[in-house]
Amino acid sequence: MKTSDNTHISEIDRFTHPATSTMIDRYVLASHWTKGKSVLDAATGYGYGAGIVQSLGANGVVGIDIDNDAINDANKRFESKKCSFKTCDIFNLKDSFDENSFEVCLSIETFEHLPPERVDEYLQSIKSMASETFVITTPKRKTPVWEYNGGTHLYEYDPTEFTDILTRNFDGYDISGFGIVEVPMQTSGMGSLDKQWGSTLVADLNQAWIMVAVITKG
Repeated sequence: MKTSDNTHISEIDRFTHPATSTMIDRYVLASHWTKGKSVLDAATGYGYGAGIVQSLGANGVVGIDIDNDAINDANKRFESKKCSFKTCDIFNLKDSFDENSFEVCLSIETFEHLPPERVDEYLQSIKSMASETFVITTPKRKTPVWEYNGGTHLYEYDPTEFTDILTRNFDGYDISGFGIVEVPMQTSGMGSLDKQWGSTLVADLNQAWIMVAVITKG
């Protein structure tokens, strides 16, 4: 069983773990909003996403996570003048940064790892960090009712729950979004590797595998 919330870079490999390719897709999509911007990557894990958006045109990226081992690894692997990493608590970001220190905040696949009673606290914390845009993603729950059966996902949300939480925390902001669907793609002549995974987009969150919210100051 996976014991850390963060996927190590060694596991992000299309040949040995084909489904991990879609993890990269989420950051490539998010780079639409980060080009030329200062970016906070909240819950950055091992920093691969921060590295992606920086290489795709972000003006500068800071990745933060409570996992000190992951942050140390990211700093050794990626740190530059435009990409750095810091260990800090996502619930208390004002202890580490001034308000509106960044133009854009990314929080990719964070919601589901947090105790649901602390989600509002987390959103208020990241809300104080960015002056323009927030991009937030989380898996859509596949069952009518959530039942926790172990693992690092403490709660998964349906579209109504997700939008209600965002609406109450970002009152007066423009909230839009879309869904990502992870699509199996058949391979040919690759031995035991019978398929790869790709991502496509849908407007209806009810059809999504991953729900994406784009929140901008009005």
